[in-house]
Amino acid sequence: MLIAYFIETLNPYIWQFGHTAWGIRWYGTAYLTGFVIAYFLMSRFIKNGRMAMPRSRLPDYVIFVAIFGVLIGGRLGEAILYRPHMFTNFSPPFPYWGLLKVQYGGMAAHGGIVGVFVATWIFARRNGYSFLNLMDCSAMVAPIGLFFGRIANFINGELYGHVWHNPWAVQFPTELIYPPQSKHYRRIAPSQVHHLIDKIAAHFANHPRILHAMEVNPRMEIVNLSRENHPYVVNLLRQVLLPRIPSQLVEATTEGLLLFIICYAVGARWKKPGIAAAAFAVGYPIMRIIGEQFRDGDQPHMIFGHLISLGIIYSVPMLLIGLVFLAWVIFRQVSETEMAKIRAFTSINGKPVGEDANAKSGAAAPAETKVQ
Repeated sequence: MLIAYFIETLNPYIWQFGHTAWGIRWYGTAYLTGFVIAYFLMSRFIKNGRMAMPRSRLPDYVIFVAIFGVLIGGRLGEAILYRPHMFTNFSPPFPYWGLLKVQYGGMAAHGGIVGVFVATWIFARRNGYSFLNLMDCSAMVAPIGLFFGRIANFINGELYGHVWHNPWAVQFPTELIYPPQSKHYRRIAPSQVHHLIDKIAAHFANHPRILHAMEVNPRMEIVNLSRENHPYVVNLLRQVLLPRIPSQLVEATTEGLLLFIICYAVGARWKKPGIAAAAFAVGYPIMRIIGEQFRDGDQPHMIFGHLISLGIIYSVPMLLIGLVFLAWVIFRQVSETEMAKIRAFTSINGKPVGEDANAKSGAAAPAETKVQ
C-alpha cells in the first residue's frame, strides 16, 4: 500500500524581494523570537533575584551577546568547523565575501555556544558582574533559541533525517539541492532526477521565465515550483523523493524543549553559581549526539566501522569539558566575596536592592567589584 507522505513545501521566506535571495526569512525571525523571549525571561530572573544585574543593563547584555556571541560566533563556527572555503570565497553576488553572505544561511550551534561564552565573559569582566551567574541565566534560556532554530531548519528543508518508511515520514524537495553528503546515505538515483527535470521542463515549455530558470538551475527551480505548490510538480516529486525522518523536529524536542526544562529546573532549584551553565554544557552535547542518530549528518567520517558526523565529533569534547566543569561547580566552595557580589544586584524577599532600586530611592548604588 502506498503511503501519502507529507511533502515539505513550506516557503522559507515570510517576504521575498522578487526572485532574489534577499527578504525576511523564517530563519532570521526564529533567532529574533529567541532573543525577545530570552530578554523577557531574564527580566523575570532579575525581578525574582536569580540574575545579578540591574534591569537597566539587561538590553545592553542581550544585544551584546546576540551580536557578538550568537551571530558572529555562529557564523565563524560555520566557517571554521564546516565550510572553511567561506574565508577565501570572493564572488558575486553582494556582499561578495563568502563569510558575509548570510542570505544563504549557515550558522553552527557549537560556534554560537562558544561565542556566547566569550561574549558573556567580556561583558561580565568589563562591568563587574558575576560571570557564572550570567552564564547560568543564559543557559536557562538558550534552549529556546535552539528550539526555534530547529523549527526554522525544518521550514528551510535542511538537515533532514535518514530514510524512513513510516506514515510520519516527510519528503523534502530540498533533497534535490542538498543531497546527502556521504555515499553511505541513501539518495535519489541520478537517472530519476534527470527524468524529473525533463518532464517538468517539457510541461512548462510555454512559460519563458520558468523555462529559463530550468535551464540555469533546474534543481533549484523545481524546489521553487514546489514551494509555489504547483500540483503537477508536487505530484511528480511524491513519486521520486525519499521519505525521511523529520530530524529537525526531533532535535527541536531534544535540544530545545527537553534541554530547556532541564536547565530551567536546575537553575531554579539550585542557585550555586555555574550549576545551570554546567547542566547546559553536559546536556547539549548529549542531546545533540542523540539527535544526530536520526539525521543525515554533516561531512560524516567512517570511524571504527561507524559513520560519525561532524556534529558528533564536535560534541564529544564539549561533553568531556562539560563533565569536568560540572564536577568543578559541584565541589568548589563559593566565597563570601563572590556571593556578596551577586547579592549586590539581586532582590531579597522580593525587594530589589540593586542599582535601579537605589536610583529610585536616591541612595547610592553599591560599589562594583571587578570579577576575578
